[in-house]
Amino acid sequence: MFLLAGPHLFAQEAQNLRLQAARQQAEESAVRGLEWLMSAQNADGSWGGPGKPSPSDMFWSNPETHLSWQVATTGLAMTALLDALGQEGLLSAAQVKQAQGSATFAVDFLVANSIVKRPNEWDTDNTWAYVYGLAGMTRAAKDPLFVKSNRAASIHAAGIDYLTQLMAYQTPSGGWAYYDMEQTTVVPQWATSFQTAVAILGMLDAEALGWPVDRERLQIAVNTLTRCRLPDGSYTYNVKPVPTYDAGTGIDNVRGSLSRIQVGNLALWRARQAGYSSSMEVKEAARGLGLLFREHHYLDVARGRPMPHEAYHYNSGYFYFFGHYYAGELLPHLPAQDAQRWAPALVREITKTQAADGSMFDFYMNSYGRPYGVAYGVAALLRARTALSPTDPAKSPDH
Repeated sequence: MFLLAGPHLFAQEAQNLRLQAARQQAEESAVRGLEWLMSAQNADGSWGGPGKPSPSDMFWSNPETHLSWQVATTGLAMTALLDALGQEGLLSAAQVKQAQGSATFAVDFLVANSIVKRPNEWDTDNTWAYVYGLAGMTRAAKDPLFVKSNRAASIHAAGIDYLTQLMAYQTPSGGWAYYDMEQTTVVPQWATSFQTAVAILGMLDAEALGWPVDRERLQIAVNTLTRCRLPDGSYTYNVKPVPTYDAGTGIDNVRGSLSRIQVGNLALWRARQAGYSSSMEVKEAARGLGLLFREHHYLDVARGRPMPHEAYHYNSGYFYFFGHYYAGELLPHLPAQDAQRWAPALVREITKTQAADGSMFDFYMNSYGRPYGVAYGVAALLRARTALSPTDPAKSPDH
């Protein structure tokens, strides 16, 4: 009996050791990233800025464009800090105090800059401020650091500002995007699947807090995102009247859609959980993670390249951390065995990008690239850490 059971027990012990090593790697990398993030915070509480432009960045000279990116980057960074503060045993007492101060400083910046204007007739990057400003406010509104603080009312008010502006930019197709280059209209016409998915997630979080979300318009957005999903599990880049699959080296297939798949699946699954009409199954979300790591080399090739969409299947460098962040956000929604299957791969693909100073980087974009890279990366590592925590199988939730 012992001899028959022996190989199985040894295999299980080896697997436990691998999961433990991945969890420790996630912890160490996340802490280093957080230390870098706190050291890089601007004097006004934000992250990033128009400094250090490359020749191509000179095109982006509108101050409102930079405010949009700065608000978005700050919303992401603050969320990562609050996520870290919620992780037991991760930070030292001194690091907790520093992170609390940094997050509070960031909240004050986001509250003070909750009204962001459209940069010009074709540039609607203000929508990035709306989706991640809203994400930051919904995260702060439910965090113990702020729930009973004297900032709670201003966080709520700023959150409504971001939500109201976001709804004003929903296109006739039901989605959102960050340019309107084909024509100049008050309500933009172009929409993308991935920003629509981020907007859906923000509105779901706002609705959960009791904020005034128009359920009919949110359902329209869910329907729009559903229409972007192709039979192979990928998502079209644009919102199209008739979605089509790109053969060969196009972007509208799995290899060009690796990052969009994660946020799209997450948004549709969470919408279904919240009572909206959505056909997304959790097994499809797990399948999407498998596609990410099976075809991951296409993101590796793109990461760090200076020109958008210059890699195979039109992948851009800035797809990298965006996709991994939402892969991490999917983990808590998966059965434990699926989450533990993919969490080590997520840890590996993030930690390999970390520089000696703790920063992470996927695209040169003024002074925003490293802060948003670290914010996305650390948040994903924290989700992986939780997924890799020791659990009692008998107490695992029924998925």
